[in-house]
Amino acid sequence: MLRYILLPIIIISIYFSTLWHSASLVKLPELPSHDNVLLVPLDSRPVCSTMVQKLGKLAGVNVIVPPKELLDNYQESADSKKLWLWLQNKAPKVPSSIVSADILLHGSLLQTRQHIATQAEQDEFLRQLDALQSTLQRASFSQSIGSSEVKDTRTSKTQGSVHELSLFSVIPRLLVSDEVYPDCWYQWHLMRYSQLLDMVEINGDYAMTKELVEYKEEIPREILEKYTNIFTQSQKFNEKLLAKDATVIIGQDDSSPFGLPHRSARQLESFINANAFTSRAQLTNGADEIGALLLTRHFLQQSKWRPRLHVHFGSFGAEFKHMPYMAASTGATLRNQAQLIGAELTDEKDDADIILFVHCGDDDAKPTAAEAEQLARFLDEGKHVALIDLSANFEAGEMLLPLLLQKGVPVNRLAAYAGWNTFSNSSGTVLAQSVLFVGRLRQLQVPQSAKAVAALYAANLNFTAERMLEDFYYQKLIHPQLRPYLESFGTTPTDLEPQEKLETEQYIHQRLSFYAAKLLWQDLGRTPFYKDAQHSYYLDTLTVGAKLPWNRIFEVDLNVHSRVSCRSFDKGT
Repeated sequence: MLRYILLPIIIISIYFSTLWHSASLVKLPELPSHDNVLLVPLDSRPVCSTMVQKLGKLAGVNVIVPPKELLDNYQESADSKKLWLWLQNKAPKVPSSIVSADILLHGSLLQTRQHIATQAEQDEFLRQLDALQSTLQRASFSQSIGSSEVKDTRTSKTQGSVHELSLFSVIPRLLVSDEVYPDCWYQWHLMRYSQLLDMVEINGDYAMTKELVEYKEEIPREILEKYTNIFTQSQKFNEKLLAKDATVIIGQDDSSPFGLPHRSARQLESFINANAFTSRAQLTNGADEIGALLLTRHFLQQSKWRPRLHVHFGSFGAEFKHMPYMAASTGATLRNQAQLIGAELTDEKDDADIILFVHCGDDDAKPTAAEAEQLARFLDEGKHVALIDLSANFEAGEMLLPLLLQKGVPVNRLAAYAGWNTFSNSSGTVLAQSVLFVGRLRQLQVPQSAKAVAALYAANLNFTAERMLEDFYYQKLIHPQLRPYLESFGTTPTDLEPQEKLETEQYIHQRLSFYAAKLLWQDLGRTPFYKDAQHSYYLDTLTVGAKLPWNRIFEVDLNVHSRVSCRSFDKGT
């Protein structure tokens, strides 16, 4: 079957090669790195690890992650002891570290839904953290003593000599037992109990209280205790983490406006305010994107730049929508993430460094020509436009990208794109990519850096193409068809055998290669993605490497490679 998938790719390539723009391939310089950041990711999935490294390259930051063998592998937890040793050894050698508490305490994000950390495990984590902070303090003091810039060690510190430690922890998600039997049989009951308990505590409604008691009686006691204990231990641990002298970000895994995760967030917010931790601690509304946001925060602090962001919602009321698995509205989520990284929101689009264009498709808000035209106008005006492209029902027809491609909107000039599963994942990715890209662009805007600027535009487009291929083509077109296809042959999509995984990867690779060729000829390579005073730069080729990071099909480990061609104005072309 796979050989028939290659045929359309070959035909399309031969056909369009006769129509392609007359430009010659150009080798652009590598993007230099000027900073190092250590990342202990939430788990081993690309969105939490390698994607942050790719974002770091855009910003000139070398993001160092632990060896793969120390991290988790789906159901297998990370080796926390070896991770601590790696962190203790590596952290003193770099100026900044971003550390997930969950992979060190539980083994991964997935394990936070099942593993209830004992008191001994929590104490060991805090002991290791104290040892790490002591090591970092000694290393910072030694650097200060050895620096010729420091005149008085009692009152002065070398700039950048103090290690920047950022910790993040995630409140467990609302539905924690979807793959655990018999707990998953009571998922609906647990969810309703969780939501009602939160609502009753907020307003004390009699009818809700009665319904709460009824749901509680239907859930076996041991299952209910296990569910509530996950949040109890999470709450206690996060309070201890917040007391540490470091930047601490508390996220929320898949949630809803009400429920035990929201209840925990309310209590932690009160804890932060009561203890005056607001200068170094914050809650946020997501999980997977936190590493990328903290990298962006680090970049902005180092560059001393506060970007101005203008948010444009594509449809009426989109600002107040609660997209699936979100505890907060789209507008509230964006404000929260902007605050986290240190950006400023502005109502004036002409005053903004970046326009965040938000599309939230659902049953009542399909993509419209007016949206596409407005986005095209922003691009024509030379704005840095970043597109957050969401579908409430996870359907391709609810997303804006297909309409933009159909109407020939030059999406190769977008500053960023994302449209994966939850709003916070996508908005956090778009925010990180666009801010890092525009921020680095500001640093390179000097005459002698003309090729470096072109290289940055090309690298950013490569990242954008990767997001389009994964978030739209894989998640919305390939994945929905792949699941029933595998099941029809008796294959479990969430538990692939080695041979099944290999064959599935081959199928995914061929399909994505076809879509990459189509995307290149249809839009990304049709018009120049960047022009300077003398040249127009085009995306010339786009190739894909794809595999499954775990033995399931939910996400794909995607690597996109591109080549760039150039036309010179002085040749009259």
